[in-house]
Parts: sequence; structure tokens; C-alpha cells
Amino acid sequence: MSKIKKIFPGKDNPPGFRKTVDQQIKEGKIPNITPPSSGLFHTIGPPQPIHFKPARNGLAMQQQGAYIVLGSDRPSSVRSGYGRAGSTAAATIDLVVGRMASARGGKGPKEGSFVDNSFSADAARVYISQLTDVDKNFGLASSALLGRGTFKQNECSAIALKADAIRIIGRQGIKIVTGQAKGVKGDGPGGEPNSRGGVIKTPAPPIHLIAGNSIAPKLVRGNKYMSPAFVDILQPIPLGNNVRDAFLELDDIIGHLWSAVFNFALVQTGQNVAFGISPFAWHGSAVSAAVPQSLSYVMNSLYHTRANAKMWRMNYLVNPGYRYICSENVKTT
Repeated sequence: MSKIKKIFPGKDNPPGFRKTVDQQIKEGKIPNITPPSSGLFHTIGPPQPIHFKPARNGLAMQQQGAYIVLGSDRPSSVRSGYGRAGSTAAATIDLVVGRMASARGGKGPKEGSFVDNSFSADAARVYISQLTDVDKNFGLASSALLGRGTFKQNECSAIALKADAIRIIGRQGIKIVTGQAKGVKGDGPGGEPNSRGGVIKTPAPPIHLIAGNSIAPKLVRGNKYMSPAFVDILQPIPLGNNVRDAFLELDDIIGHLWSAVFNFALVQTGQNVAFGISPFAWHGSAVSAAVPQSLSYVMNSLYHTRANAKMWRMNYLVNPGYRYICSENVKTT
């Protein structure tokens, strides 16, 4: 391979800036052909200006800044992860591109630098590990709801994807499924265990959709009509059909309430008409007719409306109502 001539920064280029091939062609430093070691049209480009620090138990394959590293759990240096403790059950495949790409404001590390893994500064990564602290290593917001199984989420096998943008595309659908596989036999009385042989006690482990990587309660500032209060950011997703049915029943309850008030108005109107015949006489017959009608058409209807409203609250708004509108397993911000 021919020796690459070092290009020093000019007055228009900041220190550490490597001139583009187009700039070099315009300056007459290279001919207007596909130059060797330029990277044009997928030819071999200039060597990477950094060096990855391999672990002794790891196998690192690298080509043009793309790495496949086979080894043990190692979130940063060789002093990190379960590989640091010598675990033989923390086998890991680490696929990385753009090591330390965001360092120094996006300039990357200095030329000739030796770098470790960086889950925050590396450009993109697919991390597959037999045993790792995935939430801790990637700095993810978590809560007590995430640790429902025998082992915490930070002590388990994991696959993590991290990049500026991630797209999951399925032409015929996408499923995000938690829990045990159906119909699995021979793995113990509890069905499919977790990766360390533990029983998955929760029938439906949760799915958390967290925007902004924060689940801390939000303080809502009050005013003269409302006191300050903390509002939970991570909340259950409503179940569409249950919400629809809830409001349909609420509409019926409001309709019954309207009917009761309307009947009361009719009864009261009749009574007022009877009283209006003579302001100086007591019409007992009108009163005796109005009282049972009020009890039958107004009070009884209102009583049933109140009972229905209580049952509506229990069915839809209280866990474990049989049509509780909040999902117990999927939460979002």
C-alpha cells in the first residue's frame, strides 16, 4: 500500500481537519481519477485515526471503522461489566460503527488515540450479551415495575440497539411480545424460564414506552383554583375498546339522569298548576297525587342512576375492574 501523504490544515480548515478528495483534486494534488486509498466508490479508504483497546479474551474484527467484537460483557474499559469479574456466563457480541464519533463536539477522538467502548459516544451499536446490566450501562430510566421477574432487568441477557435513529419495519406486521413462549414443554413446571433458569413469575411482563428517558413525576404548578400537585409521567395506556364502552355506558347514565330530572319537572309542573288554581286554598288531592309520582319517577330513578354510576366507576376506573380502562402492562409517557 502506498504511503499516504499527510495533508496539513490550511487557513480555512480547523486543526485536525482532513481535506476532502474534491478539495485535493481542485488544488491539483491528485489527478481527476479514482485515487487509491480514497474510499471513493467503495474502495479502501485511509486508515482509521484511532485504535480500539482489545481485551485478552476478545476477538475484534475491524474494517473501515466497523467492528464486530466477540468476548464477554464489557460496557466500557476492561475494568467494567461481568467480564471484569471473570464471568464465564457473560458471552457478548458487540457490533459497533463510529467509535467515539460524538467526542470533542462531533470531531471524534484525536488521531492516534486508543479508545474503549463508549455506550454514549459511539455512533451506533447492537449489543448482544448473555449477562449484562442493560438499564444501568445504557443509562436508561427504570422503576420498580421493571423488576417483576426472579432477576432484575439489570442482571439478565439482553439485546440493546442504540443509534441516532432506529426503525423497525415489518411489511406484514410487527409484534412486541413479553412473557413466556406458548406450548413449551420440558423446561420445568413453570414453562419457559429466563436465561439464568429463573421462573418468570409475572404472566405479562411490562412494556414501557419512555420518551425523553425520564419517568420522574412532573410538578404541576397550581393557581388560585388548583393546588400544586405531582403528576405521574409514566402512565398506563388506555385500552381502546374498554374506553369506548365506558363512555357509551356513561352516556346511558347521563341519559337516565336527564330522564329523572325531566320527570321531576313534569310532576312539579302539575303540582304547581294545581296550587295555582287558588292561592288561598289547600288542594290535598293534588299533593297526594304528586308525592307518589315523585317517589316513583324521580327518587327511584335517581337512586338507580347513582347505583349505576358507582358500578361504572368500579368496572372501568378501579383495578381490578373487569373492564379497567388502563393497561396493566403497557405504559408510556
